[in-house]
Amino acid sequence: MFGELVTAYLFLAGVGAGGVAAASLADLLLVREPFGADVVPDFAEKRPCERLVAGVLAFSCGALALGAGCLAADLGRIDRVLSLFLTPPVTLMNLGAWAVALLTVLAAALALVRFMYLPWADRRAVVVAEVVACGLAVVVAVYAGLLLQTLAGVRLWSTPWVPVLFVLSAASCGCALLMAGALFAEGDEGVRKVAQAAARADAVVIVAEVAAAAGFLAFVAGSDHAGVEASAASLLHGPAALPWWVGFVACGLAAPLVVEVGCLVRERWRSRSGVGWDARAYPIGVPVSEPRAYPATVMALAAALVLVGAVGLRAAVVEAGAQRPLELQEAEASASVPSENEAAAGLLSTPSEKDGGQDGAAPEREDVTLWSN
Repeated sequence: MFGELVTAYLFLAGVGAGGVAAASLADLLLVREPFGADVVPDFAEKRPCERLVAGVLAFSCGALALGAGCLAADLGRIDRVLSLFLTPPVTLMNLGAWAVALLTVLAAALALVRFMYLPWADRRAVVVAEVVACGLAVVVAVYAGLLLQTLAGVRLWSTPWVPVLFVLSAASCGCALLMAGALFAEGDEGVRKVAQAAARADAVVIVAEVAAAAGFLAFVAGSDHAGVEASAASLLHGPAALPWWVGFVACGLAAPLVVEVGCLVRERWRSRSGVGWDARAYPIGVPVSEPRAYPATVMALAAALVLVGAVGLRAAVVEAGAQRPLELQEAEASASVPSENEAAAGLLSTPSEKDGGQDGAAPEREDVTLWSN
């Protein structure tokens, strides 16, 4: 039913929204970058933590723009793209399209004000923009999951666990971008604090993802609906099993959680033992005698695994639900008693016609886009 463009949009929207929210929160709570005429005009001379936030914002803006391009390509026609913004009535798709567009523009502005020297820029205005960006990021992350949940034709997506999983995955991706970005920034105390906070937050988010995934599996296993049962077979040991178990569970949950907890425990032990820290080591700090690249590489690896898990989650959920035959997704209460004419027409139908093709062969599945009528 859904192609790679929709799956790519769901991933890119989550990464972009999570990255904008994570970078904005990092600046609001930890970095507190100054703006105006008194700041350093050269971007290369800014503090490493400031360059880290700017880089994550720029990357997130690119992800959102690319995700919007995937939506436009899935629509296939320019009039459909314009109808998302201009045609009433207001629907969830309209609101989501506006949220993605506004967040992309706002992320670009927040990145631009950091890369360019703008003496008229005011710190208070940037703070307001970052708060608004966090709100829009939540809307985009929730919308990506609600887009699937509100499609009544697929019973697997009707559970609220789907948007919950997508929101948590987006938050984890945002933390991952900060951890991965620390690999490319000059390690100082500011970068170390930002990366440490991102690692702690991501560990908490992953634990919440585990709980949400367990709730989703409980819904799948406990449903007696024919469509959910068919989707469960695909998710647990069918075509969607590989992205779910290997991509999401192993790479997106188990592996990064072990790495992050291990690094944080190691940091706590070294801080209590009084071992000196090298100011250039990040994101968790290393003793002067140990190589600088070890912790940065490990945390970047954990971040990469989180992003792989985000792809696996969305690919598995889309694959498990979208490929089910339509008749399995009909609600139990929606069936109506056929009229006498319909019953007579059914009795007069030939076996091949009732089976959907010649010689009783099942009709081939026709893939449609998200926007097909």
